[in-house]
Amino acid sequence: MSGQKKKIISNLLNDYHLLSFDTLDSTNEEAKRLAHAGGSHGAVIWAKKQSEGKGRMGRTWLSADGNLFVSILLQPQKPLPELAQLSFVAAIAALEAIAPLLPNPDSLQTKWPNDILLSSRKLGGILLESFRTEGCKFPWVVVGVGINIDSYPPRTEFPATCLKEAGVELVSAKIILSRFIHHFIERYDQWNSKGFTGIRKDWSAQAWNLKQRIVARLPDGQVEGVFEGIDASGSLLITPDNGKKQTIHAGDVYAACD
Repeated sequence: MSGQKKKIISNLLNDYHLLSFDTLDSTNEEAKRLAHAGGSHGAVIWAKKQSEGKGRMGRTWLSADGNLFVSILLQPQKPLPELAQLSFVAAIAALEAIAPLLPNPDSLQTKWPNDILLSSRKLGGILLESFRTEGCKFPWVVVGVGINIDSYPPRTEFPATCLKEAGVELVSAKIILSRFIHHFIERYDQWNSKGFTGIRKDWSAQAWNLKQRIVARLPDGQVEGVFEGIDASGSLLITPDNGKKQTIHAGDVYAACD
């Protein structure tokens, strides 16, 4: 797939550099190929179109023209379990990039573990993939971000939306990309130097259905209860009706039916 591309390389800031493509199979896949070929920390891979976009748990991410598809290749000098926190870093950066464009910024929310919501509908998602390459002491992580700007997929299990439908006009993927990278660099530096505490606080302040009843769907069943927030690692905390708080490391969450 990488042969069907037009690449433009430009510097962004400090160690970050942009690689722009007309078409890719997947920006995450291109980031991984770059790492295995000796690529560097800070590569930002942006494609105008993806033919094989990916979501969590092997799902397909529909990649219509006009929306944003970008992946950031990073190699933090941190242990593997901490890398999952970068999903929350990216979510906060996305909210900060988009909020000033909206008539009602408070309509933007974060949804555990990796979604960005606008008026309780999915505006974007984040896909993290971590891996090691030969001879590297620390693992790589790819932070993939998709944001619906001009359109959104119909008939999804969790309702979706886009910026255009919300009344945001004359905003392109390139503009959102520039704004997002600016905020991501700031938030990544905060996380890298000061840890997860500040990121966790800011993510939680805008969390969807915090202190409300939710259903967490797991590979082996589901848990219903009150969403208490996230712990110091980013795992979800939920209190079922039995009053015994549980920690959930992976799953999907939905509003509980009345």
